[in-house]
Amino acid sequence: MIGLLIFHLLATGSVDGVTFEQVLNSITPASYEQMHTNLFVGDGMNRGFTGDLDGSIPRVPAHQHDDARDFIFDQFEEFGLDTWLDPFWFTRRYGATTYIYTNCNNVVAIQPGVATNAQWFIVGAHYDSVDPGQFSQLSPGADDNASGVAAVLELARTLSAYTFRHHIVYIAFDAEEKGLHGAWHFVDTHTTNDPLLTNLIQQADVAGALSLDMLAYNPAGPNQDQVRIYGGSSSSNAPVQAALRQALLEFTQMDVVHSGSIAASDHHPFHARGMDACLLIEYNVWSNPHYHRTTDSIDTQDYIDYVYATELTKGVGAYLMGEAEIILPPTLSVTLDQPQDRIHLQWTAQSNATYRVDYADALQPAMTWHPAVIITNDAGETIAEWEEPKDGIEQRFYRVEHLYEP
Repeated sequence: MIGLLIFHLLATGSVDGVTFEQVLNSITPASYEQMHTNLFVGDGMNRGFTGDLDGSIPRVPAHQHDDARDFIFDQFEEFGLDTWLDPFWFTRRYGATTYIYTNCNNVVAIQPGVATNAQWFIVGAHYDSVDPGQFSQLSPGADDNASGVAAVLELARTLSAYTFRHHIVYIAFDAEEKGLHGAWHFVDTHTTNDPLLTNLIQQADVAGALSLDMLAYNPAGPNQDQVRIYGGSSSSNAPVQAALRQALLEFTQMDVVHSGSIAASDHHPFHARGMDACLLIEYNVWSNPHYHRTTDSIDTQDYIDYVYATELTKGVGAYLMGEAEIILPPTLSVTLDQPQDRIHLQWTAQSNATYRVDYADALQPAMTWHPAVIITNDAGETIAEWEEPKDGIEQRFYRVEHLYEP
């Protein structure tokens, strides 16, 4: 990523660079709410399947299921991500009858990392909601789980503007409410522990998988502004849980409660196949009076807390920026050291990052850049520096570029 070009010799500029906080500040309650309300979350809406009681009739997406799917797909594409629908089908037994569910689709988007040995970070949320084929009533699923999907969309919108060392996969899972089928499909179709299958994601290369499920119910009381992390592993020291907890504590005002292990969300298939995974969920999930009900709706008064959901989204964003290693653009400043008659360059730097300084002596439509120096910030400083003698130079242009390791 190239830093700011300096088009005046000895121009003085601020060396203050882009920070994690500045990136996260683009995630706001207003932007989150806009994503959320486009997922069909009002009274009478539903993202489930048909509920015919005749087992010979396949159950298919109904109501606003595919409209929500298409909105998610269009948003991922708009962010410039490589996006596709990943179809699957499955069977599920209710009572004495086995039903076939068809036309299911995960929505998958990839933000590739630049490192040759890049690992994979997966963040997902299910977009389906419970339906009359499973329960006796429609549920708009405003909290369960449009709240998680809105977070994934906000993360994709914000982070896709930056470069990362490692790959990030954003997934809107289908059919979670029917037994985690979308997550199982992704794990068993697109990941492997066989190193000979080079067209699949190696499970050993998945450094973390997060499920975001029910992020918007935050009632007043002693547990307000708390959030739970459930692991696939029961150990709070599992790397993904520890890193997520640290990001939430450092970049939000949330109180994080490690709640043991649970298998009831889309992180579980990843954990079951040996990948480090966990679930982020509202603290009051088990006392949510609107869970799987018609009142799980944005039209329910004093229900959805957009500020709370936004803070949780920021915490996940901070986790991804740290663990997937965001590469922030360097900001360059040039000054003249008058007594020494030397040109002094400073730029914002990241730990262990390598930078190349180039210069050009003429302003042309096609600039001819010459390498000046390559510097590695192995001391972990936030500011990198370099200088050269002025030696009668009257005009020179500089740029600094972040070099990526092979």
